[in-house]
Amino acid sequence: MDTTTSQIKSVEKLDDFDNENVYDIVMEDSSTPFFFGNGILLHNSVYFNTQTDNAKHAILVSDRISELVNETFDSFVSKTFLCTSDFNGIIRCGREIVADRGIFVAKKMYMLHIIDNEGYASDKLKVMGLATKRTTLPKEIANYINDSIKDFLKGSSWDDFSLKIVQLKEELQSSKDIMRIGLPKGVKKVEEYTQRLEREHKVNLPGHVAASIFWNQNIDKYQDKLSPRITSGMKIRVFYLNQTYGRFKSIAIPTDIDKVPDWVLENYTVDTDAQIERLVDKPIEGIMAAIGKKVPTKQDRFADSILEF
Repeated sequence: MDTTTSQIKSVEKLDDFDNENVYDIVMEDSSTPFFFGNGILLHNSVYFNTQTDNAKHAILVSDRISELVNETFDSFVSKTFLCTSDFNGIIRCGREIVADRGIFVAKKMYMLHIIDNEGYASDKLKVMGLATKRTTLPKEIANYINDSIKDFLKGSSWDDFSLKIVQLKEELQSSKDIMRIGLPKGVKKVEEYTQRLEREHKVNLPGHVAASIFWNQNIDKYQDKLSPRITSGMKIRVFYLNQTYGRFKSIAIPTDIDKVPDWVLENYTVDTDAQIERLVDKPIEGIMAAIGKKVPTKQDRFADSILEF
């Protein structure tokens, strides 16, 4: 495994050890949950099956395993690093969560229904590394999808879950507010790419940057004095169009705009199918594949109803 080193910027001493501070270390831009500390291969956490059939016993088993693991650390530190007893207790692990059901999609990509969080009863969904948690999905849609999956993990039927997903897609399809189906993005280097495009004409543009430049060109074309131009650092919503205009197949709209300009609605048609595929289908297709299912569609539900009849 290739490794690199980084210089520690600062170290802070904690005077009040009873007021515990717990840190979950994650290496930036790392494709693996493992990392090295002082030459030692480390990992943040581990999940295991308690082999129990009820929440009470699962919590008891988890707590006991945590206790047993902690009991091994003092002798390990003493033998491995020749530490004296003054260092006893310096390394400890803690039992974090207990979940009754979960879906593991890939390494560091999963969702769990938590029933106990560090000793306290819980009814929350933990989402790690999945698209339904990322800022590239509107919060309203992400919350709806996560809540629907949470209900499924808690025992609701597949039919109930698939109905909710189909209803979400139908609602987005018929929405009169196009900003609801925009793809959230942050944009950088708009000015730089604009200048390069003017000089070189043939420039490979990131999709959301191209959409931002197309918005700015239309601001000039339609002499729109009210709408803001898109500049680097702005939050935008990206919309795929039902046809290509020159080199542009999408247009961006500033997220904080008060009103979508009439020239957008009069001259361009948003490809709602493409939007919904990226807002709903794509974010959950990996989750569905992990449980042997396909992303629910209206057609599939209709076919299933005929077969059931």
